[in-house]
Amino acid sequence: MRECSKAGTISATLPTMESVSEEIIEQLAGIAQQLPDEKKQQLLELVSSWSPDVRQAPRESYTELLNFNSKSGSHYGHAKDVSSTGVFIETPAKFEIGESVKLVLTFISAPNPLRLTGTVVRKTERGIGLQFDDVSQSQVKEMDSIISKHALILRQVK
Repeated sequence: MRECSKAGTISATLPTMESVSEEIIEQLAGIAQQLPDEKKQQLLELVSSWSPDVRQAPRESYTELLNFNSKSGSHYGHAKDVSSTGVFIETPAKFEIGESVKLVLTFISAPNPLRLTGTVVRKTERGIGLQFDDVSQSQVKEMDSIISKHALILRQVK
């Protein structure tokens, strides 16, 4: 389920595209037909940008200030969420899809920082989505455990 806020962001209470009935789609199409041409174009652009969530691992909130490196130098940003396969970093720096990034993640649930490399697989106006490189199954399980413990600790603190 997803929810559209006034700002146009999607969160978690409206049905996903896959679960919407044909009747609802027809109702929405009827409403869209009544819009002025400019608004129809905006709606078309918005809908065409929707895509199913293809993440391979659940994300947890992870709000940490990060310093990280790429071929273009040293950068900074705020991590927003993390999974065993990737992280989203809000950053003013500009990156290209496919660019390699080196970073260190620290968790209150892990004794040692995790040194990781990742590839930029998504970029937005707010930042970049990294997919960690060459993550083995044992590393995925270890990361899942660390992230789960980290999230549990943070929930208990709130």
